[in-house]
Amino acid sequence: MARWRQVVDKETGKSEFVPIDEKARQLDIAEGKRTANIHGVFESFVSPVDGTVIHTARQLREHNLRNNVVCAEEFSQGFLEKKARERADFYEGKSSSKEELARKQAIYEIIERASRNG
Repeated sequence: MARWRQVVDKETGKSEFVPIDEKARQLDIAEGKRTANIHGVFESFVSPVDGTVIHTARQLREHNLRNNVVCAEEFSQGFLEKKARERADFYEGKSSSKEELARKQAIYEIIERASRNG
């Protein structure tokens, strides 16, 4: 989730919101500058994990920690697409060269063990 800072233009007096990165935010905190977060309205929902009703962002954070889950919004679109391709390849029986090598090594070790035991 992007973080935003309200900036007032000294010449025009207009204020606007500009995105800031986490490093800049930490630097402001280290320098003693006061920072504020602006949160939108939180929509209540029922958790698909355990069925509890989540009313606040705090309850959501506690729920995520308790159930060891994260919100899907925390992942980039590229990451989600990569995982979808990996799932599709798995269900279609496709495998990577690493997986094929590990499978061949396991088969080789089983054959070697069987031939040594007679």
